[in-house]
Formats: sequence, structure tokens, C-alpha cells
Amino acid sequence: MNAPSKVLAASEANFRTAAECIVNGGIVVAPSDTNLALTLNPWKDEAIERAFAIKNRPATSALTLFFLEPDEWKEYADAPDPGLVQAFAEAFWPGPLNIILPRKTTISDRMVCGGATVSLGCLGNPVWRGMMQYTNMPVAMTSANLSGQADGVLVDLELSLRQVGDKVDYILKGEAQGTTKSSTIIDLSGAEPRIARYGDVTMAQLNAIASIFKEVV
Repeated sequence: MNAPSKVLAASEANFRTAAECIVNGGIVVAPSDTNLALTLNPWKDEAIERAFAIKNRPATSALTLFFLEPDEWKEYADAPDPGLVQAFAEAFWPGPLNIILPRKTTISDRMVCGGATVSLGCLGNPVWRGMMQYTNMPVAMTSANLSGQADGVLVDLELSLRQVGDKVDYILKGEAQGTTKSSTIIDLSGAEPRIARYGDVTMAQLNAIASIFKEVV
């Protein structure tokens, strides 16, 4: 089927269709709070390999795990300071913040490319959350564009259709939630907390919760 026929409007029936596709090992482009993203079952190695191939992305680049409820991070990661992680989760989840933490064995080894940490997120996008009601499991996500070819802009429906639309199973229509950049990523896996990527959640907002981040000179 051609790319336009794969596009699903936001509806309960289509949420179920997209979720079943993901659970069974397919790949769906779904909206996040920022980019449209390739969305897949993180425990299906063949789906992970396919996502890398679709993006033309190095197979050494880990994917991010997204779940429906903020407290779910405890099922998939440890933390040097669990109270600190919980404070950021309560302040910014659901929302455009990813947190890197030491992984638990519940995480797929292939999803993190054998690494010791995992990037975690919880999204507020209503279309994504509608779909997630039917997966009954977290999903792995990575922006729905060819690697290095998003030109510094958020991946929208037009861009995702053009770059990866012919290679995925479905595209669930939705859009960014008032954001202008990819998600902010903070790394709380070690002794020195750091901001791994800057997005719309600012250092000032983060430090208002816990004053632990410093400007990189």
C-alpha cells in the first residue's frame, strides 16, 4: 500500500489498530510531545533492527523507552538518587523531558545496544496516550526521519511521509504539543548530573526543582 493509505486519523479504532501493530512487531509513526517518531515493541529485536534500517541509523545508537505513567520508571531503571529522579518525574512528566538512568534487566539489551543505561520518557500527547491505552506495555521510539536529515526542525507529518512513509506500517496523525525543539535530555546515571541535550525544558526550570545543573563552559 502506498504511504497516504497508511495514514490513520485519531480515533479509538485506529488507536487499537496502531497498538496491535506495534505489539505484534510492526512499526508505526506516532506523535510525541515533539517529533513524530518510529514507535515499536522494545522487546522485539527484529522490530528494532528494522527501525535502525528505516532511519539508516547506526545500530549502536540506543532507543528511548516511553511509558504511560510517570512512576513506571522504577520498573526499568535504578537511580543513584531515586528521590531526585522522582522529583523531576513529578515536575515534568508527562512532557518533553527524557531521563537517562542505569538500566534494569527488564530492559531489552538490543534496545540499548548493550549499554548500561537507558533513556526514559513519559509523554502527554493525547493521540499517543490514546494509542498507549491499548498496548499495555511501554514502547521504544526514535524520530521518524532519516538519520541526520531533519534539518534542525521537528519531524512533522509531511517530513515523515517523505523520508520514511513507504517503509512503515502505519502513520498515526498527530502533532507536537507546543514545543519547538526535540525533548530535553538529562543524565542522572552517574555522580555528575548533566544536560545531554537542550530542548524546551530549560536549565532554569530544571534547577528550580533541584539546583544540580551547571552551564558547560
